[in-house]
Amino acid sequence: MKRNIYISLFAMLLGVTSAAADVTQGISTRNVAFGRSGGKVHVTADVVLDSLKLKSNQQVFMTPVITGDEGHSAVLPTVLLTGRGMHYAYERGTMRDLKTYRERYNIARELRRVNGSAQSFDYSGNVDFEPWMRAERLSLSFHYDSCGCGVFAGSAVVPSVDTILNPVSKMHVAYITPRVTDLPVSIHEGVARVQFEVDRTELHDSIYRCRNGQRLDNRQQLKVIYDSIEYALTDPNVEIAKIQIIGYASPESPYEHNKELATGRSHALADYIGKYVGRKYRISPEVADFDAVPENWTEFRSQVVDAKDITEQQRADLLELIDRPAFSPADYDAKERELKTSPRFRDLYRTKILPQWFPHLRATKFRISTRLKPMPDEKLAEIITSSPEKMSLNQMMRVARLYPEGSEAFDKAIATALKYYPASEEANLNAAVSALRSEDYQRAAALLDHAGDSPEAVNARAVVMAHNGDFDGARRLLETVSSLPEAQKNLSLLADE
Repeated sequence: MKRNIYISLFAMLLGVTSAAADVTQGISTRNVAFGRSGGKVHVTADVVLDSLKLKSNQQVFMTPVITGDEGHSAVLPTVLLTGRGMHYAYERGTMRDLKTYRERYNIARELRRVNGSAQSFDYSGNVDFEPWMRAERLSLSFHYDSCGCGVFAGSAVVPSVDTILNPVSKMHVAYITPRVTDLPVSIHEGVARVQFEVDRTELHDSIYRCRNGQRLDNRQQLKVIYDSIEYALTDPNVEIAKIQIIGYASPESPYEHNKELATGRSHALADYIGKYVGRKYRISPEVADFDAVPENWTEFRSQVVDAKDITEQQRADLLELIDRPAFSPADYDAKERELKTSPRFRDLYRTKILPQWFPHLRATKFRISTRLKPMPDEKLAEIITSSPEKMSLNQMMRVARLYPEGSEAFDKAIATALKYYPASEEANLNAAVSALRSEDYQRAAALLDHAGDSPEAVNARAVVMAHNGDFDGARRLLETVSSLPEAQKNLSLLADE
């Protein structure tokens, strides 16, 4: 990687005089490049000497040094810069202490400085690659020594250039956009005991006098449904996804006849809501659905359990009858017939069950499901902070894509997706990728245990393996998903490992 770097020298306190420091202040380096190939680490740089002034008997040793963790370092070949007199002495082999200098420095080149002229040279040197150079960060610095005391003693050291040889820091990972799924729904449940004329299925939404003189007034019960719909729509960002009507009939009369009544009545109420209520609240008629339970034995059982004015023997007998298995309409009709005729039940049936309990079993239950309205991703970015539970995983990832990868807003959306969809393989993968980009390899490894076996997940696991030093294992994994562009790039990065 090329960088433009101006290096200003400063004097070390270990044996470097002010005059010696002044000598090296005129050197600068540009376009420093640091890389690895063929088992070697290579350093190149443009070294500019335009402002350097060397007296005839002066010299400067310039040596690049790579520094890593735990005191590791590697010294590259040295360039010796000489004044006029030192240059000739070097060529003739008469330079004072030349043998010592050659022991202290790996002098690859000697160059005479022509004072007052524009002068530069291309530095190029290499050193054997060593395992410690896989450290997360390395430093490359140029050491300048005008006393010949050695690379590390009595040297002026320029500010270091951070560099990276570990392939893991350059490896590529990929997020995945979850598939489009149905939006989560919020459920509002309620019960409306809408009344119908005996043996009829027509719904009356105003006061109605039946043929037998019975007075029906469903206004209050229908208001229960209206109020529930209004409550469901208090959030302007939601819409009604479905209104499910379930009609229940009491167990008297033959089962098949009760089935027809329950179905017809629940259908009538669903139709009424779809056409009339839907018009008021701008709900499509198609959202109203219906179902029917011909005989409401479940609530009948609850009535028996909660009853305060029957004997324990009556309770036990009734529960035995109710819990008796029934496999066909004939079985249900047999249980109803026993209620009416058995000496154990007939008096209770005539005085309490039929007139007091059964009318309450003719209920209509409803479930109102709401979901987010269709909206652009920019609007979803507001919803994810206020009502994330209403969003799908796909929508959350679309919000994340509004921001640069690795930004705070991007990572926050990824974290929200994992919070609300903790079992999702896609959510775990995306959170793991964010962790890898933040160099949190331990968290990434834990998340990848729940990320499935998509190519993106396999590629991410290979990155974790490479970080742990298992380059062979990482290569084997990457080869199994080599069609993934990120995996192809990572295989190239591991080619020299």
